[in-house]
Amino acid sequence: MKIERSAKNGSIDRRVARTRALLQDALIALIPERGYAAITVEDICRKANVGRSTFYAHYTSKDELRSATIEAHLRSLDQQRLATLPASGRRLFRFSLPMLEHAQAARELHHALLSSSSDAIHDELRERIRRVVRHELADKRIGSTNVPAEVAVQFISGAFVAVLAWWINGNADLSPSEVDELFQQLALNGVGARVKTDEADPQQCR
Repeated sequence: MKIERSAKNGSIDRRVARTRALLQDALIALIPERGYAAITVEDICRKANVGRSTFYAHYTSKDELRSATIEAHLRSLDQQRLATLPASGRRLFRFSLPMLEHAQAARELHHALLSSSSDAIHDELRERIRRVVRHELADKRIGSTNVPAEVAVQFISGAFVAVLAWWINGNADLSPSEVDELFQQLALNGVGARVKTDEADPQQCR
């Protein structure tokens, strides 16, 4: 699956986009090999076959490159998610299946992100997922419970990342829809009493 790397507010020059794609792909390839902390700008440049001056023309540091790589990935995912949302939301959470389908298509990227030993990468990825979960919960009617909404956000996002990592790191025989069914069951058992939708039949969450 191609990861969209255009700017948020419009397209960027094709040469710029191509160079940034080379740098982002180089970082993705290096993370499983060396671990994020051990990677240097020189390593990235060598892998991408570009000079250091070219790197710094686009990014100030490898951390900025990391953030841009994750941002490009999630922006592409958001476009796919919006394009595939059903007209009638019968699922407890709708973000998960498109994300799992995207993970299957961009398996190398997800494996690199999830297998990295860098807390910064994990924190950034989890925070982006928390935003999606928080947005979905805000769109739902909240049932009576003593569990605060933010606790539900942390629970659901943490559960999803755990299921995603488990799947990406060695359980590829399951399809995205099968993994999503497992996640939806966990979500229903965990926060189903807190979340109310117009379609309350639990079977529709599968």
